[in-house]
Amino acid sequence: MYVGDKNRIDISSDQFAEFIENGNLYVDKTIFVEHVLQDASKVLLFTRPRRMGKSLNLNTLHTFLDCKQDTVSLFKGLYIEKSPMFEQINKHPIIFLDFKNLEPERYRQWFKSCLKRIAKKYLEDHQIEEDLADYFTDKDNYSTNALLFLVQNLHTVLGLKPYIIIDEYDKPLIDSMGTPEFKDLRKWLAALFGSSLKGNASLGKAVLTGVTRLAKENMFSELNNLAVYDVLQRSMYDADFALTEEELLTIEPQIELDMMKLWYDNIRVGAASLFNIYSVMSHLKDMDRKFRGYWTLTGNAKLLGSLMVDSRVQTIVKLMNEDCEPQMVPLNSQLILEHLKNASLCDDESFYTLAVQSGYLSFDRDEFDNYRVFIPNKEILQVWAGIIIFARYHGISNDLHGIFASINNIELFGEKLTKYGNMVLSYNDVGGDHERVYHAFFLGAIHSLGFDCETNQEAGFGRFDILIKSPMYYVLIEFKVAASQTEMAIETAANKALKQIDEKEYWHKIGDSHLPIYKVGIGCYGKRCLAKAVKH
Repeated sequence: MYVGDKNRIDISSDQFAEFIENGNLYVDKTIFVEHVLQDASKVLLFTRPRRMGKSLNLNTLHTFLDCKQDTVSLFKGLYIEKSPMFEQINKHPIIFLDFKNLEPERYRQWFKSCLKRIAKKYLEDHQIEEDLADYFTDKDNYSTNALLFLVQNLHTVLGLKPYIIIDEYDKPLIDSMGTPEFKDLRKWLAALFGSSLKGNASLGKAVLTGVTRLAKENMFSELNNLAVYDVLQRSMYDADFALTEEELLTIEPQIELDMMKLWYDNIRVGAASLFNIYSVMSHLKDMDRKFRGYWTLTGNAKLLGSLMVDSRVQTIVKLMNEDCEPQMVPLNSQLILEHLKNASLCDDESFYTLAVQSGYLSFDRDEFDNYRVFIPNKEILQVWAGIIIFARYHGISNDLHGIFASINNIELFGEKLTKYGNMVLSYNDVGGDHERVYHAFFLGAIHSLGFDCETNQEAGFGRFDILIKSPMYYVLIEFKVAASQTEMAIETAANKALKQIDEKEYWHKIGDSHLPIYKVGIGCYGKRCLAKAVKH
């Protein structure tokens, strides 16, 4: 299931050869290569959330197929070596385009330089046909047929059908929404894909990946041969990206599986429930094996934040409650970009579809094809807290910075943190007795400030809620839900939280340190809270 040294974990590279040549841990996903080669479809689109191994899988496919390399030794001992498809190794020229590097302001120039570099890799100057040569030499020639010309040229000269591999196909359009370049870029991409992927007899296959499944009218209006494998439908590719429980246990049989599931599992793809492979590897690489959020706010998270309206905030906050059942929402397999321009244009179907496709929500489906969504794990729970607080309610982060700057004045710190908590909670229909929600909002806010945070870790005689590590101090925070919304009940809960820190001796997690330790007990009920702080 894996090769290499399981203690050599590289979370920065997406180059297959680097994993193998350096003896790094590589989870064997070469079955993806077999599946692609066996697939009867000619144009394949895979949509998966970020950090699920898309780029590494594409690079593995590239390395396997590239006729300019001899890569047989790299695949020794891996699944694909025993596959009937292994005979196709190093049999195709590859046109690899990484769209996450495409600059919307100069996309035509960027694209031309990419094709020119690929042509020089496989062709001598005298082998480049006239149409393609004109495209390269004429600075004003930005024909959308250039990719078609290159595919045909490579096939004619080499006698081998090229593969087109495109990573992050949707990123340029998502990133350029609302800019002057958006309309022209969308039109250009649609023409590019239409000319090169439809009815191209010289093409071996085209393999594209992205986060979202954009509607045909956005990008693929001319294609009728597109096979889409998204997160909503079952397919043979379900477990080809991310990490299965079986794979995790092969790497670490003694792993604290329940906590791993609580933090990083439940990413749904078709029929599979998967672990975020980036987060798992980050956790395994961590010398202290901390359970914390590694999957942070991204462009799609900020987009979701911009599309928040009160009803969606209320639904997400409800989902943050541990005892909340999955909520029925409308989902669609395709996204129309125009619906994502702003909250007024975005209907619930588009919002929740974006959240599911991007991995911020998981889903169940009943026999009538009704979808119910839920927050998959604690890591993404924290991200939602950040989305709600910092994408929807601007300026609160600055207030929190100021609060922690005053921590040496313990009484003032407690007063300011109380006011902050009441201000944040007032924006949301939190409910009366859901400690998990209070915990998530405070942790998301604190973590986004750049503090090194731990949460739900064993220490002393129990598990603390939050430990903040600063170069100047430590802060232990414990939450308790009050019995009612009266001031006395909330103060009692805050005192009870402080008492628990002492009784459980959570400070043992810190060890010997000359830095001061502050203990904070937060009593909450509904939209009200009280923070009490003492120095240890």
